[in-house]
Amino acid sequence: MDEKEHFDRLQKYYQQSKKGYDIALYGAKHFGYYPEGALIKEREAQEIMQDKIAENLSLTNNDLALDAGSGRGVVSVYLAKKYGCSIEGIEVVPFEVDMAKQLAKDNGVAELANYSQMDYSNMDFKNENFDCIYTMETLSHSIDILKTLKEFYRVLKPGGRVALFEYTLAEDSDFSKSELKILKRINKGSAMDGLKDFRHDKFQTIIEKAGFLNVKVENISQNTEPSLARLKKYLNLPYYLFVKPFGLQEKYPNVASAVAFYHMGDKGLIRYNIFTATK
Repeated sequence: MDEKEHFDRLQKYYQQSKKGYDIALYGAKHFGYYPEGALIKEREAQEIMQDKIAENLSLTNNDLALDAGSGRGVVSVYLAKKYGCSIEGIEVVPFEVDMAKQLAKDNGVAELANYSQMDYSNMDFKNENFDCIYTMETLSHSIDILKTLKEFYRVLKPGGRVALFEYTLAEDSDFSKSELKILKRINKGSAMDGLKDFRHDKFQTIIEKAGFLNVKVENISQNTEPSLARLKKYLNLPYYLFVKPFGLQEKYPNVASAVAFYHMGDKGLIRYNIFTATK
C-alpha cells in the first residue's frame, strides 16, 4: 500500500470530521463505557472509558505512558490531570497536535502531557523508553499492524504494560456481500486500512507475534452499544435518505459507520475489545 496516499486520506478524513467530532463526541474520538444498567450521559461514559485505560494499565503517577494516536489530547490530558502520570502523545495530523498542546496548557498539565507529530509505526523514541502504552480506537489506521506492534514492543520497558481499546471483525464469509461492500467503503473513507486484519479471537495472536506476553481480551461491546445507539439515532435519517441509496459511504464514513456498524455489531460482526499484554 502507498503510504503517502494512505496518510493523505487520513489527513483529509480528520480535517473533514473536525466539526462532527466536536458536536457528536465533544472533541473526543472514542465511545463511552456504560456500566450495566447505568443511566448516564455520554460525557460521563467517555470518562469511565478513560478510567478503564488507567485501570487496565495499573497507571500510577510514576509512569511514563505513550498515547499512540493521541488526537486532540482529550484522553491524555484527562489521565495526566487525574492520575498525575507523564504522557507522550504522538499523532500524525498536525492540527490535532496543536489542539492537544493547547488543551494540556488550558488544563494545567503541559508539564505532564507532551505532544509531537509522529507515526506510531516509525517512532523516534529510544528502546525501552515507556512504562506503558495505550491506544483508543486508533490502531485501525495502521497499514502494517505487526510492524506497529513491534514498535510498541521496542519502546516499552521490560515488564511494561499495553492496553489497546480496538474493534475486531468477524470473518468476511460471515458478512453479506452488501455488508462487505459498505464496510470497505467506510474503511477507505476513514483510512481504516488496517481494520481488515483485526479479526475476532485472532487479533491476540498478532499481538503475541510482536513478542508480547500474557495477552488477554475483554469484549465490552455491550458497554459501548449505548454510544453507538446515540449516534445512530441522530444519523439514521441522512444515512437512509441519501448516503445508502447513492452509495456514499466512502464520502460520509462517519454517518455510514454510525448506522451500519450499529447493525453489524448487533449481529456480532463487529466487536469492541480491550486487549492487554505485557513485555
